Amino acid sequence: MDNTIKEITVPFLREQGFKGSLPHFRRLQRDRINLLTFQFNLHDSKFVVEISNCSYKGILTSWGKLIKPAQYTAHDMNRRLRLGSVKNSGDYWFDFSNPMLFTDIYKKRAEEIIELWDEAEDWWQNDPNDQRNVMVPS
Repeated sequence: MDNTIKEITVPFLREQGFKGSLPHFRRLQRDRINLLTFQFNLHDSKFVVEISNCSYKGILTSWGKLIKPAQYTAHDMNRRLRLGSVKNSGDYWFDFSNPMLFTDIYKKRAEEIIELWDEAEDWWQNDPNDQRNVMVPS
């Protein structure tokens, strides 16, 4: 699955302006940083794609750790969306455990991320949790 994501999805992410490497990517916007992180399940052949927004100014975690903008990941943010959750009306995992006859399941899941891309762009743009304004306390 990793190789197929690198072959299909990562070039697409680059075209969209993202930098980084598997599993963490970020894209600088005028007023925020868009975050995207892949998280693989340790026990099943599944993964999620989590997205979030964050501020350019840095964040202070609830446990007191200062994270600089270049080190942000979607996991550092309290509020995030799992790609596919809007379309599927709930928590969504990309499942690649069951091979399909005449279909490359890895390619199908990597392309599914691209098919769901509007969901991510809408969420980043609307910033429902206003995380682009979360700042480090002075």
